[in-house]
Amino acid sequence: MNVTGLRAMGTRFFRYVRDPRVPLWRRLAGLFAVIYFVVPLDALPDFLPLLGWLDDVGVLSAAAFFMVREVQRHQPEAEPSGWPRPVEPEEGGRAGAPPLRER
Repeated sequence: MNVTGLRAMGTRFFRYVRDPRVPLWRRLAGLFAVIYFVVPLDALPDFLPLLGWLDDVGVLSAAAFFMVREVQRHQPEAEPSGWPRPVEPEEGGRAGAPPLRER
């Protein structure tokens, strides 16, 4: 991902966090992971040479993957632009006026 992609992802992330339709626990998942990383009480204590650090890295990476997937799947509501929207077809039908031979 280049700098432009990171910038776009950051913008989408802040829109995701500010969207009131997103449940609170989904917005705070990354924060929970950082708190788990900082707090000395872990599932595996950090004084164990390798295992203590691997559980922290695992929780942080799982939270990062979750947040990236959530932000990519997030569809913010379209802001009203004043432009007319195209007519959407009905089920089993077509959008727009009928052909000339059917008028």
